[in-house]
Amino acid sequence: MLRHLVAVAISSLLAAQEGQPAAGKVDFQKQVAPILMARCVECHGPKAQKGDLRLDAKAHLFAGDQDEWNVVPGKPDDSELLRRLGLPVGDDEIMPEKGEPLSKEQQALIQQWIAEGAEWPAAADEWFAKEIAAQVIPKITFELPEVDADEQAAIDAAVAELKQRGAVVQQVAADTPAIDVNLSLLRDKVTDADVALLAPLQKRLVWLNLSRTAVSDAGRASLQQLTQLRRLHVANTQLTDATFGALDGLAHLEYVNAYATGLGDDGLAKLAGLPKAARIYAWQSKVTPAAAKAARAAKPQLLVDLGDYVEERLAAAQKEIADRAERNKPVNDVCPVADKPVDPNQTVEHDGRRIAFCCGKCKAAFEKEPAKFLAKLPPKK
Repeated sequence: MLRHLVAVAISSLLAAQEGQPAAGKVDFQKQVAPILMARCVECHGPKAQKGDLRLDAKAHLFAGDQDEWNVVPGKPDDSELLRRLGLPVGDDEIMPEKGEPLSKEQQALIQQWIAEGAEWPAAADEWFAKEIAAQVIPKITFELPEVDADEQAAIDAAVAELKQRGAVVQQVAADTPAIDVNLSLLRDKVTDADVALLAPLQKRLVWLNLSRTAVSDAGRASLQQLTQLRRLHVANTQLTDATFGALDGLAHLEYVNAYATGLGDDGLAKLAGLPKAARIYAWQSKVTPAAAKAARAAKPQLLVDLGDYVEERLAAAQKEIADRAERNKPVNDVCPVADKPVDPNQTVEHDGRRIAFCCGKCKAAFEKEPAKFLAKLPPKK
């Protein structure tokens, strides 16, 4: 999922100011779909359709009576989805219902997409289907060891204590004893001592989220014990290769989100060498492109995401901004009417050129009789 979040961050970088539209036309699949996937599909997708709204395929969003559509192409002000995204925190109708509201940049991006016609290519439906399918973990990955009565009692006690601390602890599915623990919502209140509370869960814990917490390398021994882990989220923590390199005993680990951590080349090599390693997200870490390339070459099916596409998109956005500024630059520095320095806010398009004036009065005079002043302008190139 980090790739989704990165794509969203990129669209924010492309906005000139907070809440401003992105440069260039919005690409639904690359910019809007990841937002919907990350923040909306859980409640408005295949498993649930709150408010009869489903956002994982074009046919669901644009179905039935057009007067009841939640997105009205070309009309953001008439789109109920956009209205709900912009409601204040605490409002009963705000979307998303869970977590923080979408950022101003994300809302502006969706608004621009709607204003531009809300295009939804067929390829985006295929993208959603693949992303949703990828979230389904085969039952075979949850072949867990047996636990005796004493171990189960310890598990129950640990779960109760974690919940009392404010952690989200739940079974991954009704038909499996596999456990998912999310401590990220507690942020820096979570320390290495809290990670030690997970020890009794080592035969049942398969998903663990410690992102944005205060865990450190001092707690790596606790993480080493969690031998049934499949997914580990530690984004925005202070963990380094001292921890990542010590996880080589987690034989079932498939997914590691190490965004904005101290993960380096040595730690990446250790993680990539795990037998089940499939996805490692290392954007804004210390991993070098050379090390990522080597890891991919050694294991072609392994995804190592460094956010390489950020620079390309940012460069394209900067070029678009520069090109637009050049196109909008007046051809003259001196007002052709009053022979005074121009005000860049007083311009007019004439014969394919942008002409500037010192004031609105001179602009009006030119518009009334342009031929009278054309000789004072620079010659056409």
